[in-house]
Amino acid sequence: MEETEKPQLSTKRVLVTALGIDIFDLIMNAIVAAVTGSAIMLVEAIEGFAGLCSVGMLLFADKRSNTKATKLHPFGYGREISYWSTIAAFIIVASAGVFAVHLGYQKVLSDNPAPVRHVWLAFIGLTIALGSNGYSFFTSLRKLLDGAPVESISRVFMTSPRVAPKTTVVLDAMGSAVALVGLFILSVYVLGGSTVARLDGVGALAMGLGMILSAFGLLLSVRALVMNQGAPREMERKIRDAAREVPEVKHVVGMQTTMVGSDKVLANIDVHLKDGLNTDQVEEVVEKVKEATEQVEGVQVHVEPDAMEDAHHDFHQPAKR
Repeated sequence: MEETEKPQLSTKRVLVTALGIDIFDLIMNAIVAAVTGSAIMLVEAIEGFAGLCSVGMLLFADKRSNTKATKLHPFGYGREISYWSTIAAFIIVASAGVFAVHLGYQKVLSDNPAPVRHVWLAFIGLTIALGSNGYSFFTSLRKLLDGAPVESISRVFMTSPRVAPKTTVVLDAMGSAVALVGLFILSVYVLGGSTVARLDGVGALAMGLGMILSAFGLLLSVRALVMNQGAPREMERKIRDAAREVPEVKHVVGMQTTMVGSDKVLANIDVHLKDGLNTDQVEEVVEKVKEATEQVEGVQVHVEPDAMEDAHHDFHQPAKR
C-alpha cells in the first residue's frame, strides 16, 4: 500500500493553532495565579498575553500580505508580516519580559515574601502549559522546516523567509522554556519549604529574562528579510530550470531575486535567446519565459532578454578562412 503524502500546513493554520493555545494558557494561568498567589504563574499568564498579542498581529499581517498590489505598492504587501513581527518582538514580548523581571525582582527583595498557596495547582497549570506550547512548537517547526531534516534547523531558521512560523517557533519555545523554568523552581520551592519563598520571585525573574532573550531572537529572525534577502537556493534553481525549458532560451545569463514576503519572490532574469529572432518573436519568448517561471508558486518575474551575440561561445570559435 502506497504511503500518502502529508498535507502541507498553511501559515494560517499554524497561527490559528498558536492563537487558540495562547488564549487557553492566558485564561488558565491567570486563574491559577490568582488562586496560588505565585509570581511564576503570573509571569506564565503574562507570557500567554504576549504570545496572544503577537500571534494576533501576525494573523492580521498574514491577511494584509495577500492584499492585491496597488500603484503605491506595485509589489504588494508581502513585507507587512516582517513589520508586524518586529512590533511583536520589540514592543509586546520585550515589554512583557521587562514587566516580568520587575515583578520577580520585587518579590525577591520583599522583606516578607508571601508563600505560594496550593502549589499542586501551579504544578498542574505549568504542566498543561508545557504540553500545549510544546504541541504548538512542533506544529510551527513542521511548517518552518517544510520537509527539511531537523538537523538543519539552525540553517533554516537563519535563511528561511517564512517569518510567521519563525515567530511562532520562538514564541512557543519561549512558552515551553518558561514553563520548564517554573516547574524546576517550584520543585525546589517545595523541597525547601517556606524558608525559600523568595524562590518564587527568582523563578519569575528568570522567566522574564528568558522572554527578553526571545524578543531578540524574534528580531534576528526578521533581519534578513528587512535587508532584502534573496530567495532560497532551491527556489532559484526551480526558476532557472523553468526558464531553460523554453526552447528559444539558450541559457540563463544571470538572475537576481529578493523576498517581498514570506512566500513571495521577485525575480529578475537575464536570458540569452537563440539567434535570428525578430522583435515580435523576442516579445513572445519573453512572455513564454514569464509564464513558465511564474508556475513556481509565489514567484513574480521580470525577464531581460540579452540582445548581444553569444560572446561566451563565439569568442572561442576559430576564425573562418
